[in-house]
Amino acid sequence: MRPETKVFSEEIKVTVISWKDERWSADKETLKAINKMVNKDKKRRTSLFSKINPEAFLLWVFYGVGFVLHGVMFLFKKLSRKG
Repeated sequence: MRPETKVFSEEIKVTVISWKDERWSADKETLKAINKMVNKDKKRRTSLFSKINPEAFLLWVFYGVGFVLHGVMFLFKKLSRKG
């Protein structure tokens, strides 16, 4: 990686950074061996809470509380107008 700076005018400088694109490939047996090595050190999450996304769970709790709260307020308004 070597930056090259070309001056087109006194006010504008352009810097270009380039790199060599190298692609690697392997056969299926080698990929299986690599995946086995990677997964060997990986810890498995087994608890129920670790499978649930906490952000999504909290959103559902807040939506549920809001739904129940507005439902109760709607019912109280309907009952108070009839009486």
